[in-house]
Amino acid sequence: DCIGAVCSESEQYNNFQKLKNLMSDQELNLLSVHKNPVLRTYASIELIQSGKGDVVQLFSDELEKNEKVETFEGCLMDYESVAKILYFEYWNKIRIEARDKAQSESHEEQAMKKRVETDLIMEKLDSVVIHTDHNVFWFLYVKVFENRKHKTDYLPKIEELAFNKSNYYALDYLRKHYPNQYEIRLNKYLTTRFVKTSFIDYDEIPHLYYYIEILLKSGRKDYRKIAIDKLKGNDSWKIELAWFRNLFKEYGVEL
Repeated sequence: DCIGAVCSESEQYNNFQKLKNLMSDQELNLLSVHKNPVLRTYASIELIQSGKGDVVQLFSDELEKNEKVETFEGCLMDYESVAKILYFEYWNKIRIEARDKAQSESHEEQAMKKRVETDLIMEKLDSVVIHTDHNVFWFLYVKVFENRKHKTDYLPKIEELAFNKSNYYALDYLRKHYPNQYEIRLNKYLTTRFVKTSFIDYDEIPHLYYYIEILLKSGRKDYRKIAIDKLKGNDSWKIELAWFRNLFKEYGVEL
């Protein structure tokens, strides 16, 4: 609904607006499971915005399908997972609702944060992300672990993400909410599993970046050596060379 410098509606967007006005709720739901991921995305967004769809089921189904669609927003083009699009569609929806109901402009941010933290559907979406074995876009983990402090019975799965799957955002969550409880396990991870873990896929690079930052920020010589050895033995981070160069400059790293 907003492409190009003038933020105009696309032909495809307008076509779907015409189509949805001709469909029953049943037909819209059928379209949300269509084999074409673009049609599914349009239909699912409509079901989320209208409150007529099962948001958690739509999201879970797309995580399993693990498909991407080409997106165009303003002047930016990208390929995004349908699951990510649906997650943020709902996340933005409830934030906007909370903002519009805020008592004043100064209360807007607090109201949006509170809504995300307490919304039951949002909590279920976050639970799906934490517990799934399917591929998850890295930025979803950022939001999931920012949204709230999760139930303690989630801890085994969060620990698995942090220490077995090298998920930085899960580990950072444990450091934030249980700083003393996980200090020894963090040290063990950084000196053993981290050293052996390959961060190759593009979605794994942010995790690598923040682990390197932890090591360098510590000021420990042994940690610094681990970080430098890791960078020398793995070229995948060069995909985001500029990002890493800023980190190197901050901590005086030369490779």
